[in-house]
Amino acid sequence: MPLSIGILTHSTNPRGGVVHGMALAEALCDAGHDAMLIAPDVTGAGFFRKPRCATSCIPAASVSDLPTLVERRISEIRDTLRGQHFDVLHGQDPISANALADLVEEGQIPGFARTVHHLDRFSHPGIAARQTRGLTAATELFTVSHLWEDTLLTDYGRHAPVVGNGVDMTRFFPESGLHDQKLRARYGLPQSARLVLSVGGIERRKNTLVLLEAFEMLYREQSDLHLVIAGGASLLDHSDYRCLFDERVRDRGLADAVTVTGAIADDDMPAFYRQSSVLAYPSKTEGFGLCPLEALACGIPVVVPTAPPFTEHFHTADAIWCQPERPETLVDALRDALDIQSSDRFQVSGPATARRFDWSNVARRHLPAYRRLAALLHAGVPTSGALSPCPK
Repeated sequence: MPLSIGILTHSTNPRGGVVHGMALAEALCDAGHDAMLIAPDVTGAGFFRKPRCATSCIPAASVSDLPTLVERRISEIRDTLRGQHFDVLHGQDPISANALADLVEEGQIPGFARTVHHLDRFSHPGIAARQTRGLTAATELFTVSHLWEDTLLTDYGRHAPVVGNGVDMTRFFPESGLHDQKLRARYGLPQSARLVLSVGGIERRKNTLVLLEAFEMLYREQSDLHLVIAGGASLLDHSDYRCLFDERVRDRGLADAVTVTGAIADDDMPAFYRQSSVLAYPSKTEGFGLCPLEALACGIPVVVPTAPPFTEHFHTADAIWCQPERPETLVDALRDALDIQSSDRFQVSGPATARRFDWSNVARRHLPAYRRLAALLHAGVPTSGALSPCPK
């Protein structure tokens, strides 16, 4: 029997949990369910791309202070969903999960699902408490890798089956087109340089300073390289780390060799991969790591840490490996990735690896828990008007 499912994300920006939630909703719709993607929308522009599912954007205020922002977003989501009817409500982050936990306490819904992509460390006790409540209050829990499955069981006593991630091979593929040819001019990138791509912005957990150090070492011997750091839309404040990065770029004379794009158009992402010689992804903390999958689907080499979660879902030959805390291993890995033989190999092996990860299988893994939640639903949960759709 088809289910009506509300998938909630903390924002409309292209962060990992939002990308996962959108692809999950699309796959559920493809399987015959009625899935809607729901999120606070500060800009009023809607989601970062037009998904193949219904959407609803919650008007949201712009707030700079993180503790205040968290509480504001929780209330915006909770107040919007109060009185709405879905068979299943599923939060992809602590903010939406806390809103759903409030609705459980009010008796509006009998329970909810939550996916834990990864956990952050917060010094602010209120935010830390919200993160904990966002997973302990969930009726059904999922995660995307065995690393976090083990963490949730060990630290919180919660079982969270692994649902994994997928990649859309209709959007990410090796063949280039006219869009690719115009990309470099659009972002001011040198036409003849070999691009070393990093995705996710400048963040401590992305290990950006170590990447910069490794890039500098390689750049001194291969001056046709150019580092591109794409994306980075985040609710968290990374300005202190960004200042350290900017100082290092300036002090080491790398300003002409590094481009920081900020948020980019989603339609440009496949072209960024295809225009690059390698994806450098030496992240310290990840739930799964969607970007390496997308890059492999586009046929370029990826450098990832020799650590979970990457060692869980990639075989040895699927990627090129480094130790994130040791820049010299990252230099060696990047050097190997930039070799012409690696480039040729990944044109074939990358898409073959990516084809192992399918969003329809991810959606299917959710259904037993969804049906348990639907069975809990009280027949008398009140229903009000429909949610407002996102901008077209």
